[in-house]
Amino acid sequence: MKLTKSILASTAILLAATASATAADLYKGGSIKDGYMPVEQARPVSWYVRGDFSHAWQNLGGVTEAPAYNLNGVTLDSARSWGGGVGYYFSPNVRGDITIDWRQNANGTGLIDDGVATVQGTRNFGVKNLVALANVYYDFDTRSRFTPYIGVGLGVSRNTTASGDITVSGCTIVSCVAEFQGATETHVAGALMAGFSARLHSRVSLDAGYRFLYLGDAKTGDVQITRTPPDPTAPDSTPGLRLKDQSAHELRVGLRVDLR
Repeated sequence: MKLTKSILASTAILLAATASATAADLYKGGSIKDGYMPVEQARPVSWYVRGDFSHAWQNLGGVTEAPAYNLNGVTLDSARSWGGGVGYYFSPNVRGDITIDWRQNANGTGLIDDGVATVQGTRNFGVKNLVALANVYYDFDTRSRFTPYIGVGLGVSRNTTASGDITVSGCTIVSCVAEFQGATETHVAGALMAGFSARLHSRVSLDAGYRFLYLGDAKTGDVQITRTPPDPTAPDSTPGLRLKDQSAHELRVGLRVDLR
């Protein structure tokens, strides 16, 4: 929650800053009382479309399992994503877009080695995301072919876990198999971005940069336990995993095409 509040606060600050910068751009070289308002000619206001590819190094704030277990040694693999969107130039320096990114499944693990746990062992799980964001950017130098920018985004992430299993330990009397199904949750998502665009053509720009992405939580289905021979005194299911505060550090590259 603290991370979400920080992203929301950063979004508000940058929106206020870009609004102020836009006003400065519009009134540069004159004021309202001068009776005119100069217009920058660096880039006509227009729509654009974009396509992006990214590679992400991912983190989890933690993985828990009811009633009160925190998994140890949690790992989550890196992942790739593909996406696209449509945007609009609000002024020569301020633009915004709506993007959708599909992030491939990433495998993760975590261990419960508590002797009183119903099932000890390593949890093997996977998670993928469908992320929709509304973004705003400030371009610093639109008169050159090379334009640095910063940006923020806010939206939602649909987080889906894959079916998984437990590499069971501490099951010496009987044979144990423990598995769980995937599940889906939707959470608030946010992004902070910095990068540059390089104009390749009058209408085509290469866009490359860094994005920090917050994706929220995910969960799995209940753990189903099969014992051979059966043990009527032991539970045959336990609550599933909760993956908390998934985030990613992404390197992104793509193309923007102006529609004029």
